[in-house]
Amino acid sequence: MTMYTESLRAFLKPVLPYLDDESVSEIMINGPTDVWIERKGRLTKTDASFSEEGLIGAARNMAQFVGRPLTDERPRLDARLPDGSRIHVVIPPIARSGTTISIRKFFKDKLSIDSLLKFKSLTKPMARLIEAGIATKLNMLVAGGTGSGKTTLLNIVSSLIPDEERILTIEDSAELQLNQSHIVAFESRPPDKFGKGGVDMGDLLHSALRLRPDRIVVGEVRGGEAFHLMQAMNTGHGGSLATTHANTPTDTLRRIESLCLMSSIDLPMVAVRAQVASAINFVICCERLHDGSRKTIALSEVLPLTEKGEYRTQDIFVFTPVSKDEHGNILGYHAPTGIIPNFVNKARAYGFEDLDDAFFDPATYGVPPPPSFQVGEAYKLRWAPSLKHREEGLPDPAHFKEDWARFEQVLKNAAPDGPVSGHAAAKPGAPVQVQVPAKAPVAPPAKAAPALRPSLPPRPPPPEDEDEDDGRPKTELNTSEKTQIRPVPPERPRR
Repeated sequence: MTMYTESLRAFLKPVLPYLDDESVSEIMINGPTDVWIERKGRLTKTDASFSEEGLIGAARNMAQFVGRPLTDERPRLDARLPDGSRIHVVIPPIARSGTTISIRKFFKDKLSIDSLLKFKSLTKPMARLIEAGIATKLNMLVAGGTGSGKTTLLNIVSSLIPDEERILTIEDSAELQLNQSHIVAFESRPPDKFGKGGVDMGDLLHSALRLRPDRIVVGEVRGGEAFHLMQAMNTGHGGSLATTHANTPTDTLRRIESLCLMSSIDLPMVAVRAQVASAINFVICCERLHDGSRKTIALSEVLPLTEKGEYRTQDIFVFTPVSKDEHGNILGYHAPTGIIPNFVNKARAYGFEDLDDAFFDPATYGVPPPPSFQVGEAYKLRWAPSLKHREEGLPDPAHFKEDWARFEQVLKNAAPDGPVSGHAAAKPGAPVQVQVPAKAPVAPPAKAAPALRPSLPPRPPPPEDEDEDDGRPKTELNTSEKTQIRPVPPERPRR
């Protein structure tokens, strides 16, 4: 244990039991006497407390270790602890409740795909599809909300990269934990108190492109560096990975578009959208559900833009919530939507011959087709064998409803405490339809608003000998009057 670690543990003595507790994933200090922890996705208030001097001392100790300023001029700190935990600090007077610190811990044992399967965050077919995307060098984005497990999922997905490839990582604060042997890690640096010496993620991306990367992994895209990342993905650097904050695959593309517009490059909107849609091939969405569990809720393929320039995505696998048990835990299942992705032929050529049409058929896994998912608008879809009727626009067979009701009951019976009691269950006979969005109706053209007239000086009153009715409209000046109007000089006072 280093001297710094001993010093920091002394400052954080009130929360040391939670720092050493592996079941605690996050510690939130909202002031000297308001301390919360997250355990298994649920928040709990503790009786731990600090003194005001001790808490601000701990914050400054963290800033001293990472070499970043934490002063009244720079009251925010984003860094990491020696054990890899991520911290964020905000000091008064910005933090009105007192010094606020969030410590997000990571698993000491590095997680793998098998760990996600154990936690039921995804299924083996989903893991296989992600592995195929890595092998075929699809550009992937991991999207989700705060605390949904984006960084953890990116770590696990990055572990599938072959060991012989050269990987460059770029982060604001180092959080990635890759096991490959050839890794070059970069970390951005804020400017000093004189505003000098700053190195942002855009600068690091510029350097990374000149260091012969096989893969570029960006911890989180949150600014104008998104434009440089899209350029890298579009210029032969396939297989790049990154995370961003978004809720759905389509929202992910819109989010990247807005970040690209934050760069200093001035491009028309249509050009930015074309770059984003061409650069990103695959989106992995994760979510923290209200019962505290974290799920991979969608694996989606990005399609070309529509004729109107809109984004298109199609879900390949989705998570469908069905019901809740007596303890409030969500019961649901992962299943393919039946849509066959466009890159599947390339994946089969790379050795993933098990990705046949039956692989994407929900009937293969004995589960009902998901009732709701996103499909590409006005795009030719290829459906799995049991769902071929959808290619002809035919409705689902009647037995689909019965299968859904039976499957829901199976989930309830498989819950830890047996069937749900005391809660309103879904009616077995409720109609379930696949929500495939229809072609959006074309809105009628809006009427052009009347052009605003430029502001003109007031018209002087006509002389007495001018004809009152000269045949011209009084609401508009003719050309000669517009050019001849001069401001009337003020009358000089008479002595």
